[in-house]
Amino acid sequence: MLSLCTIEALVYSAMACSSLMSQYFALLGFSPFQVGLLMALPPLTSIYANYIYFALASTFSIKRIVRIFSIGGVIALWSVFLFKGFAMKFLFMVALTFFQGSLLPLIESSMIEASHRLSFSYNKVRTWGTIGYTITAFITGRFIKFGFVWLFVVFSLIFVWTSLLSKNLKEMTTQDRKQKLELWKIPKAFVVLLSIITICIGFNLFNSVFLPIVVKERSYDPSIVGTTFSLMALSELPFLLNAERIRKRLSSKILFLSGCFVIGLRLILVSLSWSQTSLVLIQMLHGWTFIVIYYSTIRLMRENLKDQSLMSTQTFFWIALQGIGPLMGSTIGGVVVEKIGTSNAYMLFGVLCMVIAVYATYFFNKRFTTQRSL
Repeated sequence: MLSLCTIEALVYSAMACSSLMSQYFALLGFSPFQVGLLMALPPLTSIYANYIYFALASTFSIKRIVRIFSIGGVIALWSVFLFKGFAMKFLFMVALTFFQGSLLPLIESSMIEASHRLSFSYNKVRTWGTIGYTITAFITGRFIKFGFVWLFVVFSLIFVWTSLLSKNLKEMTTQDRKQKLELWKIPKAFVVLLSIITICIGFNLFNSVFLPIVVKERSYDPSIVGTTFSLMALSELPFLLNAERIRKRLSSKILFLSGCFVIGLRLILVSLSWSQTSLVLIQMLHGWTFIVIYYSTIRLMRENLKDQSLMSTQTFFWIALQGIGPLMGSTIGGVVVEKIGTSNAYMLFGVLCMVIAVYATYFFNKRFTTQRSL
């Protein structure tokens, strides 16, 4: 059990290091568009590569793929550091995101399988992921004051440790490997819902990708980026520990709408922030953004769908959540920042997200049922 919790912490620790890569690229002098393009690679990878990961895992086993890809991640990571110029860094970032991208879906699938076999709560293991992200973001954010080489050192150690512990992972069942993608099985109401999720999650990731740009433009202490990411992850814990109790009191619908609203509110407040401290405190709203939308959407799907419709909708939900939404936030966000400036882009996207939240309220009242006490 301890080894599984450690692996869960490590996979999210790797995500913390990956988030800090945008600060590294910004300090190298890359333009906002270039930073957005580089940070769009992880979500782009999640769109096309998941099938490859699970096909390889079904052939060779999760343990072997995680072990080999972790070592491949170390090689690609140091290639990003050693080679100069945008073109070479982009090339090796493609390799890095492909290797690292395998860790989350394969390890999470293994954790879910283990929770069924060993009869323990997956939510408790997931909490270790948040703890791992928090600690790594904080420590690494402090280390980079002495040079960005420390980001690569910590990132490498996480890959190596993951490779060593991969022997403890559980394999998926045959049924888990045979999900079909059938777009026509998704009800029209959920097509609209997934579109809303895609846009709002794109706005949410825009904040994470371009926060280092805000810090750089305002000449704040660079180490606060890691500290802020750490506090953002920590802010999810209260909801994670009380999620079902909160949902029963508010309903899945209100949870979802409030999550969309807070994403917009945070973006607007960032553009209006007046100091380093205010910027950090505003980011603490993160605890009522991504995790709330994720949890409430899962419940909405279970409350309104079943069988093949549920399975297909869940599959495309993950594509929207980890792929298309973040991809839009990075790429379109980079273009808009270059055209109108960082603060104006935050304000624009915040207002748009608020408008979408208002539309979503009308849409939900017309098309969705929800229950408080499931």
